[in-house]
Amino acid sequence: MPPIPMHTLFTLPIPPHHSKTAPSPGGTITVSRINLAPSASPVPPTFKSKTKTVPPTPIYLLSHNSPPDNRLTPSFLSTYLAALTHLQHSTSPSYPPGLLLTTSPIQKFYSNGLDFDSAITDPEFKTRYLYPLWLKLLTFPMPTCAIINGHAFAGGLMLAMYHDYRIMNPHRGYLCLNELEFDAELSPAMASIFRAKLPNHIFREVLLEAKRYNALAALEAGLVDGLGGIDEAIQMMTDAEGGHGNGARIVALRGKGSVYGKHKEEIYRDVIQTLEMSRLDEEKYLNGRVGRRREKERQEKIMAEQVRVKAKL
Repeated sequence: MPPIPMHTLFTLPIPPHHSKTAPSPGGTITVSRINLAPSASPVPPTFKSKTKTVPPTPIYLLSHNSPPDNRLTPSFLSTYLAALTHLQHSTSPSYPPGLLLTTSPIQKFYSNGLDFDSAITDPEFKTRYLYPLWLKLLTFPMPTCAIINGHAFAGGLMLAMYHDYRIMNPHRGYLCLNELEFDAELSPAMASIFRAKLPNHIFREVLLEAKRYNALAALEAGLVDGLGGIDEAIQMMTDAEGGHGNGARIVALRGKGSVYGKHKEEIYRDVIQTLEMSRLDEEKYLNGRVGRRREKERQEKIMAEQVRVKAKL
């Protein structure tokens, strides 16, 4: 099958990240626009109305490339968020609302999860980097689809779950929330997206059994909506007969997609509230810890000054 024609809109560098558990040389986040000819495209062809010509739905592809395994480091997360923000809000140039697909050119991994060292040592990791990206993805005013090209473990699976839809490579990769294997506790924000999107017995399998799902098992469990790659994702997101595309098509062609984002906020109200409460709890804990450390430093300075004054006497 010939490659899908596309052109690059912008590329953002992911700075290198030095970590004890998952050092990364950096990488890139690239956003492209897929060029499908109207006559051969599954999206609505250009048509004429009484007032104007309406173009086909834009289809954007966000590709994250951070060797060796797309680990979710602070620099990865902040660059990803910056790419989404630029795509949504840029005015020069501006990007019309459409459909957003995400994937990675690293064949083995969609993402191997959080940078564990940062997650446990950086007190701002969740509030400054992780939760803001999840919130942006969850409420993004365009239909989103994660094309899971390889393994998606732990935080990598969470990243995919925060998309509207998921397509999985039928030949490579497993999905697994494997925090039980390394004794890592899930925050309410981490668990909430699975609770919102999965039936109870699958939620139990994912969290309490750390079950590994291949593509067929993931489809049966409802973790993904289909199998394939970019072609299948485009077809699912734009083909009315596929069951998903009709609503996505209409929203992408109207206004700025704000209504679509508002509908997401309503559907996932509980997840959004959990994200916000988790952020506030983390910040409260952090502020309390900083306050205690500063008070301790102040007391130590007072004691040192008292010792110095007594020594002079």
